[in-house]
Amino acid sequence: MVINKKIDAILIDQISDENTAVIEITHGNLKFIATSNYLDINNDISADLNKIENIQRLAKGRCLLVAMDSNATSKTWNYVTNKRGRIMEKFLISKRLHIANEDSGLTTFESTRGKAI
Repeated sequence: MVINKKIDAILIDQISDENTAVIEITHGNLKFIATSNYLDINNDISADLNKIENIQRLAKGRCLLVAMDSNATSKTWNYVTNKRGRIMEKFLISKRLHIANEDSGLTTFESTRGKAI
């Protein structure tokens, strides 16, 4: 939901689905693609990463903001690395994407299985 009349946000429904929302945001001369992705731990991460690669192609050199719950752990952004985390690390490096996950002391997920920043 956008409540600023100076910002235009358009859902790109051709690539959005129940786990992915892709929008084009315009504010004055600034135009970029933003996406929120949930990578289900029960799905093959490669298919989800292909979708993110398609979103990156759609951005065509425009700025791209990717927010996601990857259900992957890596020492790069967590305390341990698992198989999904290694795959994610390789993907991020190969696509020249950067992580901006800073520990604020707040968790985004917490259950009996653990918690995540």
